[in-house]
Amino acid sequence: MKYLLLVLVPILIIAVILLLTHNSPPSPKNLITALPSSAPQIVSCPPGFIKVPGNPLYHTSDFCVMKYDAKCALLAQPEVGLAPALGNPCLGAAAGHSYNTYKNNGPGCFCTNDRQIISTSSGYPVAYVPMIKSDHRDTRNLCSSRGWHLITNPEWMTIARNVETVSANWCNPDGTDCGYPPGTPGKILANGYYKSPYDQALTAGPDNLPCFGTTTDGSDVCGGKNSQKRTLTLTNNEIVWDFAGNVWSWVDALVQRKDEPKSRTAGKLDYGWIVRSEFAPGGLIPSTLIDNGQGPSMGYDAFRPSNPDWNSRQGVGRIYHWSSQTDSDTTEYAFIRGGNWKHGMDDGAFTIHLSPVPGKENINDVSFRCVTVPQITP
Repeated sequence: MKYLLLVLVPILIIAVILLLTHNSPPSPKNLITALPSSAPQIVSCPPGFIKVPGNPLYHTSDFCVMKYDAKCALLAQPEVGLAPALGNPCLGAAAGHSYNTYKNNGPGCFCTNDRQIISTSSGYPVAYVPMIKSDHRDTRNLCSSRGWHLITNPEWMTIARNVETVSANWCNPDGTDCGYPPGTPGKILANGYYKSPYDQALTAGPDNLPCFGTTTDGSDVCGGKNSQKRTLTLTNNEIVWDFAGNVWSWVDALVQRKDEPKSRTAGKLDYGWIVRSEFAPGGLIPSTLIDNGQGPSMGYDAFRPSNPDWNSRQGVGRIYHWSSQTDSDTTEYAFIRGGNWKHGMDDGAFTIHLSPVPGKENINDVSFRCVTVPQITP
């Protein structure tokens, strides 16, 4: 019996240990190894694009937008924007004067086949291109040829409402002394290259020279003679060039003439095409909006800044529009936004021009930006 117990006891002990081990939960080490691996994901935009945080007000998720106005590049040199010389049919020019824009409708210049649309600091902005054209030689198709789309008005407003909140964008008109709360008296929301001594568009520069090309003393620094700040910073610290000023930008939106906002000057209603109006009373010019327009594409949040008291004194821009109390014309007009090199305080992140028809293409100062969705890679 004594020998039997000596044999049975170790066997029983081993059996109990095995039973307990079988029913116990796995160790943390074993548990970690058992879980499926979750490698970090990288969200990225195409070269030359920046990521924009979405805005629930505009039903936008995060998206990627061109950091610069659209440029044209040869497939053989896909990172170099074209800058045609005088005499080249692809240069926007008149009477021997270069506008420093790319003439997309020049002979053999349409940006397809051996060329493609890109976003880069070099080269001239693509102009002389309609928003919509029956032969598809337009902004929508230039964007879609790369798998992108022309920026929509909700996307434009997502950017505009974002940059207006960033103190780094509130500066002196010459781009100096930035970093103030939005709407601070004496400061403006940087409104780009808006008064040109050169009568032409500018190429972009490095991010650390936001007044690049605007100075007449060759310094390229904010505070140099005639300097103007061309960049705006988003809440995620991304930087966009020439969103307000340099060249206008086509936006994928239309409005019927009868639905455009109305305005008043010195107490009298305005009638006809209005050169420009202020968003709010107390601006630098007398014509002021009295409504936000009608129809699906209009409304306060379709074009105005968040603060209803801001106007050109805050650098947010102005509106070019048709004003009539009785008009019933259903002709469709396109949105162009931002401003250009010669419109002064009309330029701004919220500036909107509602007089071009979408098929108009022989314009030397209207370009565009494309948008796409961020790519997620493991």
